[in-house]
Amino acid sequence: MNKKIYIGISILLMSSWGHALDVLEAYQRAQMTDPNWQANLYQYQADQLNLGIAQGALLPTVTLSGNITRKHQDMKQFSFPNVDGSGFNANDLVATTSTTRQIALTARQPLFRMDAWEGYKQVKTSVALSEVTLKLQQQQHILSVAEAYFNVLRQQALSLTNVQEEKALLEQLNMMNAKLREGLVARSDVGEANAQYQNARANRIATGVQLLLAQEQLAQLIGPYQEKLAVLRDDFQYQKPIPAAFEDWKNLAQSQNLDILQARMQRQYAEDQRKVEKAALYPQLDAVASYGFNKQSPETMITGNGQFDQIGVEMNWNAFDGGRTKKSIQKAAVNVQKADASLNAAIRKANTDVKKSFLQVETDEATLQARKAALESSTLVSNASKAQYNEGLKSMVDVLLAQRNAFSAKQDYVNAQYDYVLNVLKLKASVGQLTEKDLQEMNAWLVMK
Repeated sequence: MNKKIYIGISILLMSSWGHALDVLEAYQRAQMTDPNWQANLYQYQADQLNLGIAQGALLPTVTLSGNITRKHQDMKQFSFPNVDGSGFNANDLVATTSTTRQIALTARQPLFRMDAWEGYKQVKTSVALSEVTLKLQQQQHILSVAEAYFNVLRQQALSLTNVQEEKALLEQLNMMNAKLREGLVARSDVGEANAQYQNARANRIATGVQLLLAQEQLAQLIGPYQEKLAVLRDDFQYQKPIPAAFEDWKNLAQSQNLDILQARMQRQYAEDQRKVEKAALYPQLDAVASYGFNKQSPETMITGNGQFDQIGVEMNWNAFDGGRTKKSIQKAAVNVQKADASLNAAIRKANTDVKKSFLQVETDEATLQARKAALESSTLVSNASKAQYNEGLKSMVDVLLAQRNAFSAKQDYVNAQYDYVLNVLKLKASVGQLTEKDLQEMNAWLVMK
């Protein structure tokens, strides 16, 4: 297993493909292949359709209906005399058994429907809420893809450093074993060199596994990929965020932070729901018109066969429903208070997040400079220690310690670079400004190798 991981890392780090996948291309693939993002898009599309459904409650409806009814009624047999002395039977007026066929076209137009109107306004709010939610999900999607992409680059760089360290320590160990056989060094020095080598070997295996997991996480978002990833330029430089003042970032967060905008829309939605519940107290007024045809068989003297039409106004008013409307209004009012509390929490969190992100990016400048200086110094010390060991001025323990410090400083510098890149994205996300354009700008920091 360890051998497979070592070979896989070596092939990945040493191979050369004609095309390298940059972070923008990775995100564009994720938009097409990530099922979670696709689900968010479908949900957004479904939310948009709710507006048309709500409009339907305010527009006229036309219903075509028909029925066939068979009726039987026992009747007493008696007759009615006419003026001329003749008479007619009761069955001439009403048949004991009859079949009625009717077809009708009915149109209904709401005239006063406060519940439907308030429901329509609430759906408009929900559509606006879904737009903000999609923007928030898109921003999180950009951040997730970028984190997965740069985490692969981070693990690649750390794996390469560990491979180089293991190789250097193996050469050192082989040289010490040769000197031990010649009696030129003590066995304790060889033991120390072997301990350092085994530790580096364990680190290489661990980072190799982390690299494979990072690649799997990226593939989960963008789908399987074979290309090599574009990496950070060797001349990568820290760039101050724009705007430079914290107050400007704080003001941007208050006006554009998507979590705050979402909380405000949710508060408006809760207020709309309260109005919907109150609308149940109002009567409902509809204009109704019908046109149809009626046919009864057998026909009698009072049969009303033929066409018919009617027009009128209907009113319905729920005068008493057991107190459910009152309780629903009270519940909706409590939900408004809950939304107010959630909005305040979102505002506080946005202030904290933007401050944390801004200070972290500011700190990254000093961190990058310090890590770079430490790397340069530790590399010089490591090279000097090797030369002094050959002259008999340093022990093998000193050489191994200096070498370990040099590789550790390189790893710290790699981590500082990628921490800064991700912190820049998080800062823009904290003020709702993280877009696909930011990934395009970050491609300027990458190079195809």
